[in-house]
Amino acid sequence: MKIKDIMVTDPTVVPASGTFYNLMEMLGKIRFHVIFVVDDKEKLVGVVTETDLLKVLMPKYLNSDDALFSIMGEDYFDKKCLECKDMDITEIMSKPILAATASENDTIIKVAAAMLNRKIHAVPVLRDGKVVGIVSRLVLLRYMTKVIKKR
Repeated sequence: MKIKDIMVTDPTVVPASGTFYNLMEMLGKIRFHVIFVVDDKEKLVGVVTETDLLKVLMPKYLNSDDALFSIMGEDYFDKKCLECKDMDITEIMSKPILAATASENDTIIKVAAAMLNRKIHAVPVLRDGKVVGIVSRLVLLRYMTKVIKKR
């Protein structure tokens, strides 16, 4: 079975010219916890996950030490949200790794292995560098359920 047979064909994409605020507005619309960033020719240039968005708001030195939280103040998160609203998407996104993308003719097992090995939850499906679909762990699990029900 090929990825084109199970992929979802309406992934969430955003232009690289957007901002943190644009990404935050899209959060209510996304289904797969990932937004694909494209250039003006609709070619994939980056990926933004919910984790990437949270990292923007958290200092890199932060850990679970309660003493650090207390000196930051209760309104730190709110202030940081406002401070970052005009940040360019290109500063937030991760660059897509070739092995973490799929083509429509890749096999399901190849993509599942890449997702497990790279510890990622979703993979963009590309045709000529353009995002035409998405395969997530949930999509794979739904496919597995269909296989089991057939037998």
